[in-house]
Amino acid sequence: MTTWFGPLPALLGAAVLVAACGNTNNNVTASAGGTDSDPTAGPTSMTDGTSTGGTDSDSNATEGTGSASMTSLPTTGEAPTSTSNGTMTSTSDPDTTSTTNPVSTTEPVDTTTTIGPDTTSTSDGTTTTGPDCIPTEEVCNDLDDDCNDIIDDVDVGGDGICDCLDIALFGNEGANPSAEFQTWLEAQGTQVDRISLDDTPITQEILDSYDIVILDWLVRTYSPEETALIKAWVENGGGLMSMTGHTNNQTVVDRPNSIIASMGLSYNASQGFFSGPVTNWTPHPITDGITSVSFYGGLYVDIVDDGVGMNTVVGTLPQGPVAVAQIRNDGKLFIFGDEWIEFDSEWQQIPQIKQFWVNILAYLSPQNFCTVPQ
Repeated sequence: MTTWFGPLPALLGAAVLVAACGNTNNNVTASAGGTDSDPTAGPTSMTDGTSTGGTDSDSNATEGTGSASMTSLPTTGEAPTSTSNGTMTSTSDPDTTSTTNPVSTTEPVDTTTTIGPDTTSTSDGTTTTGPDCIPTEEVCNDLDDDCNDIIDDVDVGGDGICDCLDIALFGNEGANPSAEFQTWLEAQGTQVDRISLDDTPITQEILDSYDIVILDWLVRTYSPEETALIKAWVENGGGLMSMTGHTNNQTVVDRPNSIIASMGLSYNASQGFFSGPVTNWTPHPITDGITSVSFYGGLYVDIVDDGVGMNTVVGTLPQGPVAVAQIRNDGKLFIFGDEWIEFDSEWQQIPQIKQFWVNILAYLSPQNFCTVPQ
């Protein structure tokens, strides 16, 4: 670029040179944006009242960013000019500008101290395990109070059954007394309701109130809409069990099948109603410690691979599978071919019946919820 100097600018430049010679501070700090490569012939008046000696053609400054860089150039010792935006500007030299922006760069002080991989001590002296978790006594409140990644894992009696499960029994009791079974369930500290005793539709709100649903002596078949809700509830973490054989007619086939057949499992009456006991078991969490379970007038279970459920036959009789466990996405099913395991007579005579139920409920409990180590 060519700069033309006339007589008056030359005199002004000489005056500035004489004034600058008495100043020994010749240190210049360049801003991070670049260097001042092309000074203009005279000062430029800015809208905020400051005056600069030229245009920074290579400063890379961005308008409105509030750059905190500081440029210190030789001065004559004259008082600086205060601008409307709070900057201090010295204008004794038309080609130089000294600007100081009062920007604080102090960073906040982090007072937390990491003790271990999952434990952090904070400035107030508390300790947390995992994100935002302070361990306290575990209670039934849908929270992980003790920070062990399991919600409501309470077993006060030490019987192996979680005390916080909400259980729904669909339909009526079987033909024989079963008060001992239901009283035992309630004694564990669980919420136990017997529902679906009429045509009241099954809704998402009803299902979301429970962790486990047990199909007992159903009073009706269920609509495709209800079946779809139950299927989705299982796949999202619910536990479903089914019993049958309550009476010797097709209702004990069609009614439960209206729910479970959509998940690849169904009762089959083609070989009639037959009896056990069941003594042929496959190693599985449900069969742990089990050698013989009552089976009187029940049915076998058909299995269809639907590409979602992972099925395991855990108990058989000569007629076919009579106990099938399924993992279905985040939920589980257990389909049993009889209902005698809920009768008082079996509870009193066969101690393994209680253990069988302990295993079933532990298996069906939602993942990371109410899980009690066996």
